[in-house]
Amino acid sequence: MAKNKIILAFASLTLAISANAQKAVPKKAAAAPKITTLNRVNLPTEKSFQPKETGIQIPAAKAFVDIKPKATKSPDMVVLPKYQPLPVLEQAKVVIKPEHIAQIPIVKPLDFGPEPLLNEPQSDIKNLVEIKPEEYKMIQALIFMDYNKRYDLAMALFVELMDVPQYAQQATYHYAETALGLKLYSEFREKMLQVTKEAKDPMVKKMAVESLVKNMQYLQISDIEAVDPVAKQLDVDTVNFTPYLLKKAKYYSEKGNLKEFESALLMIPTEAPEYKEGTLLKAVLNYRRGQVDEGITELEVLWPLVEANKKDQIRNLTALTLARLYFQKGDYKAAYKYYLSVDKSSGQWLQSMVEQAWTQILAHDNIGAAGNMFTLHTEFFTKAYAPETYVVRTVGYLNLCQYGDGVHVLEDLNKRYKKIQEELEGYQKANPKGLAYYDLVKSFLKNTKQEIFEGVPRSFVVELARHPTYMNIQSQINAYEDENSRFNKVTIDLIRKERDARLEMLKAKNEFSQAQRDGKKGDGLRNLEKKYLSRGVEHLIYSRARNGIKKMREEALARLTKEENTLREKAGKNLQGRFGELVASLDRLIDQQEVLSYEIYSGAGEHIRYQMAGGEGKQADKAPASLTPDDKDNYAWKFKGEVWDDEIGHYRSSLKNVCPQDESERTPSSENASTDAGDDNEKHN
Repeated sequence: MAKNKIILAFASLTLAISANAQKAVPKKAAAAPKITTLNRVNLPTEKSFQPKETGIQIPAAKAFVDIKPKATKSPDMVVLPKYQPLPVLEQAKVVIKPEHIAQIPIVKPLDFGPEPLLNEPQSDIKNLVEIKPEEYKMIQALIFMDYNKRYDLAMALFVELMDVPQYAQQATYHYAETALGLKLYSEFREKMLQVTKEAKDPMVKKMAVESLVKNMQYLQISDIEAVDPVAKQLDVDTVNFTPYLLKKAKYYSEKGNLKEFESALLMIPTEAPEYKEGTLLKAVLNYRRGQVDEGITELEVLWPLVEANKKDQIRNLTALTLARLYFQKGDYKAAYKYYLSVDKSSGQWLQSMVEQAWTQILAHDNIGAAGNMFTLHTEFFTKAYAPETYVVRTVGYLNLCQYGDGVHVLEDLNKRYKKIQEELEGYQKANPKGLAYYDLVKSFLKNTKQEIFEGVPRSFVVELARHPTYMNIQSQINAYEDENSRFNKVTIDLIRKERDARLEMLKAKNEFSQAQRDGKKGDGLRNLEKKYLSRGVEHLIYSRARNGIKKMREEALARLTKEENTLREKAGKNLQGRFGELVASLDRLIDQQEVLSYEIYSGAGEHIRYQMAGGEGKQADKAPASLTPDDKDNYAWKFKGEVWDDEIGHYRSSLKNVCPQDESERTPSSENASTDAGDDNEKHN
């Protein structure tokens, strides 16, 4: 019965839906025309072909192989549980009328668990931590420095914060960073070293040491004493900074700590720019240890890397050091080669030519030694200070038995340098303080064309000033003077910017005031007001910055002046010591004139006695019997031609060896160190 009721209800519902659908269907449209006939399509007959006609090779039929699959056991039968039909629920009732809504059963909401237990809120009033004015100032300064790169404005704010004890360390560190950005390298060094020594915060101290290690090129060698122990203590990376390693090696070399010196050099990689100078220092270290061969090996490996750049100071020092090491070993041929490699632009070139001539004499190439020294006595080198060249040339003539020429050279030495010797000794006695020697060099640098400076010849002052003991200190003094100029430039720039900002502020103020008088309102007036206020703030910032930097500038200039005076005194003492060494060397050379004169007269007498005893010499180059220096009619020296700059060091004298032709004294031509690259055309009548 229930089933029948369901069917009847479904039928009645269907009839109702059909009736409603019929009411909604529109009138039937006109029927489409029917197609009664179709045109027949005639298709051609498909062409047939045989396999033989196409040449297609049909493969032979293959034998069918019956593969019997391996029988497997079927799985056990799965017995499903007995089917339990779901209960049929009562059909949902359709709510059609509003009064039927009350018949909808109430469904109990889902149970989400027990309600949470909440504690009563407890509100305690606490003070709000506000940002202090100093913190605002620090943030503003960091924005100027890191984002805007306005180091002058940031520096002024850090100057104000340096007076606040709570922020003094951090402000001093950042002040040093701004000084580096403004290229005030001495100020950067001074303040960063101060943080390294005085900072209590280990993080700030480590940051300062790291900055010093990264920028070691702006520090002095002596600063390693303060930086290196702290770097080791705070475990700061120094291995990856080759300028620091090189200065560290130089510092420990001066202190005599060869272990630390070598350790620093070994950490410099071969591709680093400092590797070349480090290798040169390492070779010097081996020489100090007495390991000459190891030093030569290291420099021979270095030489191909520096040979091409002839103006490089490291390259010329490498050549000179190699030549001296080979000279010490007695390998005069190799020494001669590297003496010639020193470029003429180097300050060591003239000294290398003199040492090269001594090498030629020891290699029995007296003709080459005399010729090369003769080129240094031509008009091309009249302004050079080289008294030793006369001694070398005299020794060369003495070994060639050209006694007349030897006397002439000694006469030139006495004529040119005897008066200079007296003037130098007089200046030395009249100036016992070192600053006088510094002023002497300074007066030369102001007027390089002047020939005499307080009785001292220009050539001597040039030789005095080109020594590294003076040049290195003077470079540092020049750097301080440049920093003084940069500090002044920063102040002048701030004054100019302050003036421009004030003019812009007044202009914006006039525009805002005019808009108010005109009754202008809205965004236009507000924008003019903002412009006026921003220009006023900008003017205020520049004004405060100028006042802050003015304070530090006065302190920095006082410090720079004090350090410059200290450096001048140190440079003066070095120049005074160098002056004394040159005078003492000149005294020895002048004194040797008497010894050489004795040797010349003694040799000339032996030569004359040899000839009187029947000995034979080269008649064309026979020495005169009278060798008195005043007897100028017996000999004449003439130079024909030119001295070529690229040929210096290769010239050979045209004077021949007229000594007795004894096999034991004859110079073997195969051992000559020099080559015939020219002729000084020096003739003896």
